[in-house]
Parts: sequence; structure tokens; C-alpha cells
Amino acid sequence: MNFKRIVLVAIALLVAAQSLSAAETREILGREYEQKAGGWVQKAPGGREYPVNPQVITVKFQAADRAAQEALHDSLGAKELRRAITGFIDVEIARGQDVFVAIDAYMASGAVEIAEPNTFGTYAVMPNDTSYGTQWYPANVDAEEAWDVTTGSPDVIIAVLDSGTEFSHEDLGLGTDGYQNIWLNDAEDAWSSPDNPATGNGVDDDLNGYIDDWKGYDFSTGDNDSSGSFFHGTAVAGVAAAKTNNAQGVAGIAGGFGAAGSRVMIAGVGDSFPDGAAIDDAILYAGEHGAHIVQLSLTVGQTASIDAALQMGHDTYGMTIICASGNNFSTSVGYPSVDSHVIAVGATNQSDLREPFSNHGPDLEISAPGTEIFALDLNDGYGETSGTSFSAPLTSGVVALMLSANPALTNVEIRQILHDTADKVGGYDYDWNAGMPGHSFELGYGKVNADAAVQAANTGSIFTDGFESGDTTAWQ
Repeated sequence: MNFKRIVLVAIALLVAAQSLSAAETREILGREYEQKAGGWVQKAPGGREYPVNPQVITVKFQAADRAAQEALHDSLGAKELRRAITGFIDVEIARGQDVFVAIDAYMASGAVEIAEPNTFGTYAVMPNDTSYGTQWYPANVDAEEAWDVTTGSPDVIIAVLDSGTEFSHEDLGLGTDGYQNIWLNDAEDAWSSPDNPATGNGVDDDLNGYIDDWKGYDFSTGDNDSSGSFFHGTAVAGVAAAKTNNAQGVAGIAGGFGAAGSRVMIAGVGDSFPDGAAIDDAILYAGEHGAHIVQLSLTVGQTASIDAALQMGHDTYGMTIICASGNNFSTSVGYPSVDSHVIAVGATNQSDLREPFSNHGPDLEISAPGTEIFALDLNDGYGETSGTSFSAPLTSGVVALMLSANPALTNVEIRQILHDTADKVGGYDYDWNAGMPGHSFELGYGKVNADAAVQAANTGSIFTDGFESGDTTAWQ
């Protein structure tokens, strides 16, 4: 082999290659690479993308001529870093050089069998919450993989329209960890005692019509005590945004990681049952105060006022509105989840099957775990419950992760991504309706997949009231 010829050819090809603009896509050994604004990425199955290391490539020479290898490195401005007994050599390429220009130069020398880029990967995030081992559902929807990308941004606000939320709960509000995932109305004067709504200044500081609504508002009672007296709203809020990796309690889907995650805007719409007269006002409040997601786990009789609020929330404020499908063992979803501006969410179990109580049918869009959900309870408590009520906030948490990864997403794009990335589980017929390809009668477009959704975005029980076991009460 004429080594001098190899070097001259390599240098000539390198100079020529550097004068050309790099290709937008490349393929090496059956692996796809794409050039993006931030650099090259490797396209992996499931939509995952791994950033390419811009400085180090790996090569394998055809012959074990150490002197010739070192001379080629020198001619290309590269530096050998490590050798493996398998024959692969890690090489630091010249500063500012495109990795594929360097790879092409090595391959053009005729002396190299393989030249390939390397990528930066991720560590699987496992939170240290003390009860995380009892939560089967984050892993079931690939949340742990999604957390490698984002764990939830405080800039993303989830408006929880429910029975109120215990804003002082250790795993959601201010606790010994010193931070909270509760939205604060900064335009309103802070309460002198952070967990006592009676310590406000009695003034509507921001002139929004609601006095002392520093931590949201209870629209059914008309006061600023949004904490509620029924567990439901606290459990719902916690599934979406309980503080994650704070060494206590449970992990919320978008609860941050040892620091603030996505924030819960509390909007009470009825303690023991949802009050239809309050729901439209709560939706509009969420929109006016910058919420990105409206979380509903309820059914109520349809009214024109709620219809109008849903439309305005979706079309004018651009919010993603998510609602539980219902627990009535029915083949039709309830209202307001049936509204065209709302994403209806049903419940799956640990076997990825539809739970019998979960309302389903043509208007169901997506499903998520909804049985044996270990969640927050009142008085800093925790416990297990079931219902589509908890499938919906899990999905809201996934949407919060999507928006944390890409704040520019529209609610239309979010909806489509949820459809496109859902897992087709349960063995159901996802082609039952030719007009809705990929949709099943039982689970909608499938079970939500947090990792796939974020990747796409990035380019029983201690509760004894009985309603979550499948009866027909309004909370879902």
C-alpha cells in the first residue's frame, strides 16, 4: 500500500469536502443522521434523537500499521485518543471541522474499514420519592425516558378545575424542601401567611374581579380559599405535578426534579360535586391568567355558557383542554369531554387493557393508566384510587412535558402528536372506522406514551366515597 498516496488523496478529499456544504442527512452502517440547527443528531427508533459528539469520531483501520495510522491522523489534523482491543480507535478531529467531513476523509484514504460518529446519550432518570415504588404508571407510559429530556418547566401552567387543591400539601405546596409547584398570581398582593387565604389584604389588587386570588380562586363559593375539603382535586393535581425527586411522597408526571416543575393553577368548581355555573368562569380565568392546559376530571350537564368558554379557551387563549371520559361503563364519553375543543381521556389498567368502567366510543381520543393510582390525599396524606379522573391529569402532565420541551407547540399540534405517538395496546381493532385511521373504539388512538410524545414535541383505595369504583357521580 502506498502510504504517501493515501495521505495525498485524503488531504485532497478533505479540502474538497470542506468547500462543500454538508448534507442534511447521512447514513452510516444503516443508521440515520440529520443535521439540525444545533448540530448533527442520530435518529433512533421511537423518534428519539441523540446529539452527535462534534469532536470525536471512531475509526477502524484495515491494516495494523501503527506508523501509517498515525501519519494519516496527522495529515488530517486529528489526534488519537484511545484504542480498544477490538481495533476501534477514538479520534479527536480538528477544531471546527464537521464530523462527516472528517469521516469522509478517513474513508477516502482507502486505509479505513469503518469511520463513524459518536453520540451523547442520557441516563435513565429515577426519582428518589419515597413512594415512587408504588407508582406503576410513570414507567408504564415511558415517563422515565421522557424525563431524560425534560421533567417539567415552571413556565408551563396547568389549570386544575376541580374540587379545590390542598395548596399546603408537602408534595405540592411549600414544604421542607423549600419550593412549590403551585401557581401564584404575582399581580395580587401576597398573603402575609403563605397558606392562610384569610391573611390577604382584602383588595382586588390586579382588578380582575377576584379579591386576594394569590393562589387561585374557588368559583363555586366565590372566595379565595381554593384548598377545598374533598380529596379529588388534590389527587388530580398531584398526578400531574406533585414534586418529583424531593425525597418524599410521589412523583408527578411534570413535577420537576428536585426543583420546581410545572405549576398548578387552582380553580375550585365545587367541593363535593362540580357546579356547572362555575365551570365557564374558571375556564376563562385560566385563559386570562396564562394557563397552557385546562385539566377537567368531571362530567356535568351541557350548557351554552360552558360551550362558549371551551371554544374561547381553545381558539382564543390557545389552551389544551383535557377531560376524563367518564366512569359510567358507557360506550359514549361524557360532557364536556365530548366537546370538539376537548381531548377525552379513558382509563387503562396494568395489562394495558381498557378498564370496564371507562367510557369509550368514537369520541374517545386517548387513554392512560387509571387504576390503582397512588396519589396525594388531604392533610399531607397519600393513598390509592382509580378512575378516568386520574388518567386525564396523567395526560395533562405529559402535555406539560411536551410544552416544556417545545413552548411553541399549538394545541392543534399537541393533539395530533398525542394521536400519532400513542401505543396501540390491548389487541383492539385500530381500523374499526375507515374515517378514523389508527383509532380504536376502546382506547381511542391508544395509550399515551410520554417519551414518544416529548420526542415528537422536541423537533379501592383509601378513599371510601365509592365514586371512583365506577358509579355515575359527576366527578370522574
